[in-house]
Amino acid sequence: RGAGIVLTVTPARSAIVRTAWLRRPVVVLAIGADSAGKQELEAGALIEADLVVVDSRAQCVDKGELQHAVAAGFDPEEARELGECIAEGGWGRGSKPSRPELVVFDSTGVAIQDVKIAELCLAELSRQPAVPSKL
Repeated sequence: RGAGIVLTVTPARSAIVRTAWLRRPVVVLAIGADSAGKQELEAGALIEADLVVVDSRAQCVDKGELQHAVAAGFDPEEARELGECIAEGGWGRGSKPSRPELVVFDSTGVAIQDVKIAELCLAELSRQPAVPSKL
């Protein structure tokens, strides 16, 4: 409760994070709901979010946190795909604030994105000085 970053990576089949626990500003990274029926967040977290970003809208509606939010009345078109955000160089859409206070990232796992992220991480690590083996 009250954290600025919340990361969920569980096999939960019902919400384990309550919307009321999320103190703004906060970024919620939900990556455990990766099959139908799984859920880590109350649907209200997505409904109340200033910004919802997904790795794949269609996949998240089918098996991510979005499946529960849509059932509770959330319009899936309000969710921004990560690729759209990167291509357009921004997060905003419509009347949402330019500095969102509640951001939810719903990731169900898209292999090509995972590979590219790993590639970028390895490239960054190769530019870093070597870590000593003894401290």
